[in-house]
Amino acid sequence: MQNRNLRKLANVSALLSLCAIAPAVQAQSDPGKKACAKEARMLCPAEMKSMSRKKVEACMITKIAQTSPVCHAAMLRIKAEREASVKR
Repeated sequence: MQNRNLRKLANVSALLSLCAIAPAVQAQSDPGKKACAKEARMLCPAEMKSMSRKKVEACMITKIAQTSPVCHAAMLRIKAEREASVKR
């Protein structure tokens, strides 16, 4: 059971890190991915358990004022990408 939960957490962390920056090359070097994964576990535990990237992103955006500067910047990029996709 614990291994299953660890795998779920790893998957959500991976999803969160991939959504931080669209291009895969940038995502690999983005320091926001680690900061946001840690912070998402603390700020949005229910959303992390849901395994829904969109729910985690939405929660983190609503709690953006509570994030570190590195994660804050990553979440602003996600928010801008969401807003741009809505306008299209």
